Formats: sequence, C-alpha cells, structure tokens
Amino acid sequence: MRTVGKTLLAALLLVGTAVAAAAQRFTVGTDGMGWLALGTVNADASVAVSRTVSLHAGAALNPWTYRKDNPDKQLQLRQLTVWGGARWWPWHVYSGWWAGMDARYMVYNAGGIIKRETEEGDAYGARIWGGYSVMLSEHWNLDMGVGAWGGWKKYTVYSCPSCGVTLEQGGKVFVLPDARVAIQLIF
Repeated sequence: MRTVGKTLLAALLLVGTAVAAAAQRFTVGTDGMGWLALGTVNADASVAVSRTVSLHAGAALNPWTYRKDNPDKQLQLRQLTVWGGARWWPWHVYSGWWAGMDARYMVYNAGGIIKRETEEGDAYGARIWGGYSVMLSEHWNLDMGVGAWGGWKKYTVYSCPSCGVTLEQGGKVFVLPDARVAIQLIF
C-alpha cells in the first residue's frame, strides 16, 4: 500500500503544481460506470494548463463484499485504483472531442461474479482513450469516453471468494476495455 500512497501523492502534487500555473479552470467529477460496477466510489479532478491541454488525477475505491454470510454466493469487485495523466482537446478544454493517456495503479480482489474463482493482485499500467464532453450548462458537463488500459499484473487465483485454496499465481501482461460516462462540475 506504500506504492498506492506514493502514487496518490504524486498525482496530487501534479495537479497542485498545475493549479498554481493554470488559469484557474478546474473540474471535479464522478463516473457513473464506476458506480454501476458494484458501487465503486470514484472521483477525479482536472486543471486546464492551456487552451487545449488539461491534467487529470483520480481515484476509485470499492471495499464491499456482497453476500459474505453465504460463501456459496459471495461476490466482490474490491479495488483501490489511482491514476494521473493528461488530455488533449482539439478545440478547447472541457468542450468537444478529446484524447488522453494516464498512468494507473490498482490493487484488487474480484470474484464470484461470473465464476467462483477469485483473483487478487496488483496491476500497473497505462490507459489510452478518447471521448467527447457535452456542455450541459456553464458549470456542468457530461463527459463520455472509451479506451483500454493495459500493463503488468502480479496476481493469485483462488478457487472461490472465501475458501483460500490457491489455483495459480504469477505475473502477466493484461489489456482491459474501459468506458466512462461522468458528470463534471466546472469552476
């Protein structure tokens, strides 16, 4: 978890440094797709550093275990994810099309959702994606995007969410799809 703290601190310093140098144009938001993923609490913030570039940082947390009292039906999508990166906006920040990239770190434990096997581990990598921001009003945006994040994960697979019988462990490359439908406050 020390790596998580260092990554989060670096992301906050990145945004904080940009705040001092920017034109005081910020967003804070939350992604509805994250909330649909078994209640993953998430937030992100950004700062415009020029007319066409913004810096972003965020975190997602899901500490929930569902049906814990019934091991045969237990499921979880627990995670702590932190990220920081940048977006390029061809027209103007927080309006229209954008392309972005960020570095990501996730510690996770997921299982019992599609199959009984549970995987836990650490994942490091980068996300590349693009999208579109719709201006709903002067201070609100609907921000949508799709892409993929990939990198390296060190993992352990267990036979079920609660039994602890190890089936496999190791490290490997991964690529996962990613989607975003977020509401943002611009100030």
